[in-house]
Amino acid sequence: MTKIEDIDINNITEEEFVEKAIAAIGEIKKNDNKTLAKDSFIKIFKYTGDFAKLRSKEIKQKAQEERCVHFNADSKKYLEALQKTVSEEEKAYEASSQIIFDKLCISTENFERS
Repeated sequence: MTKIEDIDINNITEEEFVEKAIAAIGEIKKNDNKTLAKDSFIKIFKYTGDFAKLRSKEIKQKAQEERCVHFNADSKKYLEALQKTVSEEEKAYEASSQIIFDKLCISTENFERS
């Protein structure tokens, strides 16, 4: 079973998180077909998701404030604010993934194939 250590995302900088995540992921192992081994894939997936959560905290806070302005006042603007948040969170996740992948020297394509 893959051993995964939790990294507290409170009171930590992005740089500190990346450093800890890379250490926790350890050596990247690949299968004969050059895809990531299961343990490596699971660790990368976990820490990439956690990094995205860390990076999107501010987005979520601002979005909540914006949605509250429109709640029970203008449903169309409320929905637009919600959709904007989803889009920004997706971009934050993709950017977070790329930062981790770059540090590990793996490509997005290799991760997706795995």
